[in-house]
This record gives sequence, C-alpha cells and structure tokens, in this order.
Amino acid sequence: MCGFIMSVILCSVAIFTSAYTFSDTNESSFKDHASNIAYTAAVNIDGDLVKKVVDMVYEQYRSFADDEIVTSDEWGSPEFDAFVGKYGWITEMPEYLSVLDYLKNIQNTNISTLSSIYLMVYDNSREVPYALYVADAAEEDPCIPGVIDTFDEEDDFNVIENPDDGITPYVAHYDQYGWLVVTGAPIYDSNGDYAALMCVDLSMDGVKTHEYRFIITLTILLVVVTFILGAAYLIIIVKNIVEPINKLSMVASDYIHDSEKKATFESVNIKRNDEIGNLTQAMKKMEHNLGLYINDLTRVTAEKERLGAELGVATRIQADMLPNHFPKRDDFSLYATMTPAKEVGGDFYDFFAIDEDHIGLVMADVSGKGVPAALFMVITKTLIKNRALMGGDPAEVLYDVNNQLCENNASGLFVTVWFGILDLHECELVCANAGHDYPAVMNAGGEYELFKTENLPPLAAVENMQYICDTIHLEKSGRLFFYTDGVPEAKAEDGSRFSLEKMIATLNRDKDLHPKELLESMKKEIDDFVGDEDTFDDITMMSVEWKCN
Repeated sequence: MCGFIMSVILCSVAIFTSAYTFSDTNESSFKDHASNIAYTAAVNIDGDLVKKVVDMVYEQYRSFADDEIVTSDEWGSPEFDAFVGKYGWITEMPEYLSVLDYLKNIQNTNISTLSSIYLMVYDNSREVPYALYVADAAEEDPCIPGVIDTFDEEDDFNVIENPDDGITPYVAHYDQYGWLVVTGAPIYDSNGDYAALMCVDLSMDGVKTHEYRFIITLTILLVVVTFILGAAYLIIIVKNIVEPINKLSMVASDYIHDSEKKATFESVNIKRNDEIGNLTQAMKKMEHNLGLYINDLTRVTAEKERLGAELGVATRIQADMLPNHFPKRDDFSLYATMTPAKEVGGDFYDFFAIDEDHIGLVMADVSGKGVPAALFMVITKTLIKNRALMGGDPAEVLYDVNNQLCENNASGLFVTVWFGILDLHECELVCANAGHDYPAVMNAGGEYELFKTENLPPLAAVENMQYICDTIHLEKSGRLFFYTDGVPEAKAEDGSRFSLEKMIATLNRDKDLHPKELLESMKKEIDDFVGDEDTFDDITMMSVEWKCN
C-alpha cells in the first residue's frame, strides 16, 4: 500500500512539474515575442506624429470634469457612446489616420498570434488613474480615441510613474478575448521625449489548448503506467513478502495454541538469502531456544515451588522457635516482635526465667539474611539460653558462647548480641553488649534514654574475647526497649533514615502505653515513614516493664 501511495505521489509530482515547465516555457516565449513586436513597432513609428495625436486626445480629455468621465465599464451604453462621440473630430484628423494606418499595416502582417496592437497613454492627475486609448487597429470593437480604462489591483502601476519602463509582459485571461500576453514599449518624439506606449496583445488560446491536451495526455499516460507498475509491484510484494510472512504468522499462531507444539517453524520451507530468509532462520532459532527455555523454566519453577514450600516451613519453624507466650505477672510485663525482611531472618529475641527472681533477656542480629542467617540464629539462641541456665553473669555467658561459635565457622557469619539478667528482687539489670545497638531505658516518671556501655566485638568474630558486665540500677518501676538496627535504619522513599532520634521521640510520646501497644505504635510509625519502599532489614523489638518490690 505504501509503495502504491508513493507511486501516486510521484505521478502527481511528474504531472505538475511537466505542466508547469511546459506552460512556463510557452509563456516566456510569447512574452519575448510580444516584447519584440512592441519594441520594433515603437521604434519605427513617427514619434512626432504620435505626439500630435496624443496632444489632441489630452486636449479633449482635459475638457471633462471628474464626474463627466465615462469609462469602458459602460461600453455600449448611450452615455458611453455620447462621451466617446465628443472625440469624433480626432478620428478625422490626417495625423490620426496616418498613425492608424501604421498600426493596421502591422495588424495585417502574417503574425498569426497578434490579437491587437494599439497606442495608450496614462493619466494620474485625477482621483483615479486612467488609461486613455489613442488609436487601436483591432478589427472588432476597436478602442477609438476617448475610450478610458480604469486601473485595478492587478495592473502595473509602475507604468504610470515610469512610462519609460514600458509595460512588463504578463499573461491574462478575459472572457471576451481569451488568453493574451500583454506588453507595451515606449514611443519617443524627435526630441527624445516620451509620447505614448505601443501596446501589443498576443493570443495564447492555441497554445493553452495545446497545453491542456498535453497535460491530459500526460496524466492519462502516467496514471496508466502508475497503475500497471503498482499492480506489478503489488503482485511481487504479495508473492515475495506477504505470502511468506503470512505463512510464518500462521505457524506462529498455531504454535501458540498448539499445546503439543506439533506446528513448528522447522516445517516452513523458505530458503532465501534476503530479509525474509533471515527472519525465517531467526524464528527457527527462536523456536529452538524457546523450547530450551520452557524446559528450564519448568524445572526452575518446580524447584522454586519446592524451595518456597521449604521456606514456608522454615518461616513457621523460626516463628515457633521465638517465644510468643508472654508472661502475665503483676511485677513484670514483656512483649516482643520480629518482622523478617525475607521469608526467614537473622534477627532474634529471647526471654526466659533463670529462677523465680531472675529473667534472662536477649536481643540479637545475625549478619546476612535468609536461610544461613536463620540457621546461625537457631544455634546462637540455643547456646545462649543453655549457657545462661548453667549460671554465671552475662559476660561469662557471652564468652563461652563466642568461643563455641568461633569453632568451625567457615561461613564467616557473626552475630551482635545484647544479653541482660533482670533481678526483680534487687531491682537491677546486669548486662553485656557484644556489638549490638544500645537499649533505651526509662525509670519511673522519666524519659527514655539510650543506655550506652562499652561495645565490644560481636560473637563469632574474635575468639577468647573477654566481655564486660554493666549494671543498671532500676527504680521500683520503669521500662526497657531493645531493638535491632532495622528500626533506626529503616529507609524512606527519599533515602532518609528513621534514625535513633525519631525512635526515642516516639518512645517518649507513647511512654505510658503497655509494651504490646508500644511496639504496635512503633511499627506503625516505621511503616508510615517507609511508605512503599521495600524493607531491606529485619525489624525486631522488645519492650519490658517492671514493678520491683
């Protein structure tokens, strides 16, 4: 279709260009011919004689007032006949008759295209510029002295101000006279003064008729050739492009809907060394690669479904390993949550009773994510609890657990741990920190503040590491808030972090809430801050409230 449209466009351009060139050539030739006739006639006429006739015309013309002028627009009317009749005396003058004979001799030559030759002068002294006929050799309805034409927008006004330039040749069409080339050359008297214009009208009716026939013939010929070439082009396109593409398209459609894939591109017998051939080979290669991809995808999907099921089990196992039955005592309240960034996480919390008055509290964060971190978390959680129940302060517990984790740690994982033992009888908290974030502490009636201690390397990083105990002397009632770095480092869409300052501010705003309500409020604050941004780290929190005796 595009090729056919292009052919039509080229055909139209060819017709237009040919018609324009042919017409322009003819008009240029006729303009030159008319100019030559006008110039030759102007040079050979008696300028002094013409000057006398012009003076007689001007003498009669200037005797009329502006409102007495009757132009050729009223040709044939009684007013027009009466007006030009007042110039009748000029037509009987020998000077006029001599000039008219000269014009008629030229009119009667063998110049077949000469329609009319006449003398004119122009007057610009009145409100409207006029062209005055002096003599006209036309055989039918000649413009005798006294005939006046008014200028219109298409006329050359330059001839009024500069008659020496003559009338620039132009082509015009008139209902009465047909196609004409009009021009004029200046006539001078013996003193070299301008006297009048020798005007020539050459008929172009025959040429224009020939032009029309040429354009019609050329149009028919080009249209026929365009349709023949277009039809041949379409046949070639259909046979060499459309049919092969349709064949490939049908195989592709059948391939999509054929579950057994019996319709294959290998069955397409197209052997060509062009774009269609390249496309066929590409489709065959695509079919082969697609088959391999589908097989791989089926295998990977099955494997992924198996891993997904296993991860689901791992998620439930990990959730079950974290204590989720929180103590309900008059002197002690606790609540904790862990939200993993992946199916399973490396963060964990733990709390357990060492004896009636001592509670073990653990908050930890394993390096890395996923299953390896989860397995390391299980080992660490078990070792800490088992070692703590054997007795000893938090520093001793972390020392022994650290050495156990350092053995055979080929994966290079490590874990930050904050471990404390809350003495509800003495109202104090003995703790040790292995590279973990500082907890927030609030005594009764106060504000939450970070409790900063000496922060030593995480577990499984340095063997035989000696950890240090710190003691927090608690008032009779107060609160603790433990967390992993997923809380202050939660990232919003603009890249900003939740920060420790915002965390402390949220704690102090909600400091009177129950531990469970406090963690729910903190999680909502984090979610609102993060928005639609994906969580990249586990978020684990624990809130403890005590009332010592």
